Amino acid sequence: MERGPNPEDGRGRGELVLVFSTNTRILLAEELLDSLDLPFVLIPVPKEVNPNCGLAMSLQEEDAELVMPVLEKADLRPKDVYRRRGGAFTVQPPEGGF
Repeated sequence: MERGPNPEDGRGRGELVLVFSTNTRILLAEELLDSLDLPFVLIPVPKEVNPNCGLAMSLQEEDAELVMPVLEKADLRPKDVYRRRGGAFTVQPPEGGF
């Protein structure tokens, strides 16, 4: 079951948006996180991040400590991680600087 930040509400504190290199990888990540009952929401990739169509994963920053090691262990690290505050997106360092 997906749960986490409201994808319609970018005002949430510390929301992270994870972008994967392919749809296959994000669907594998979804299946894995679902099986472990970890919090996330699949969202369309925000146009501010990438104008192309696709899916992204949204989660609360405090949940990154649970989610990111699981993705890393499964070799499903996202291509890019953005912090969203309001309508602004800030790219995060690749080695867990969230």
